[in-house]
Amino acid sequence: MVMAMDRTSVYAVLGFIIATAITMALYQINFLGFTHLTNYSKKPAYSLAGTQLFENGTLVLHITRVAGPDTYGGFIVLVQVLYPNGTVAYQWNAAYLGRIPQSDIVNKYNLPGHLVHSDGFALVVPLGQSAIVKLYAPVAFSPGIYIVRAYDTDGQYEAYGIKSQTYVTVTS
Repeated sequence: MVMAMDRTSVYAVLGFIIATAITMALYQINFLGFTHLTNYSKKPAYSLAGTQLFENGTLVLHITRVAGPDTYGGFIVLVQVLYPNGTVAYQWNAAYLGRIPQSDIVNKYNLPGHLVHSDGFALVVPLGQSAIVKLYAPVAFSPGIYIVRAYDTDGQYEAYGIKSQTYVTVTS
């Protein structure tokens, strides 16, 4: 059985197919081309701009979740301070990050249920939230340049070309 379509219906279907193809093509061209499907809601990405490290071992971590799924928070399980050559100077693991007192976390946006917090396993950072988190190391840092890097639960510190790291300078 062949179904006959009038001219208006044919134009409507063709218009829909063309509009969809143009939309998808422009999306892929704007987001890394046609080599792979880009989906910014798949992996969490973080910005650490504004982070400060002090000689006494205090790290003032400015963290903002800039990409990833909005149905659950991003889970930071490791924060490292590295020398410029990549050697680890100090790191805070999931056990420490999961037990940061709320008094050491200052959220930029006071949205109940959408706050940066420790959940016993990791530091939870919801999409779009920005916070200042104080971390304390039992070591002193010499003046110089260091790299601060945050790792999500997937073990990565980079997503979509956005590195969850920043360079900081310790001054005396």
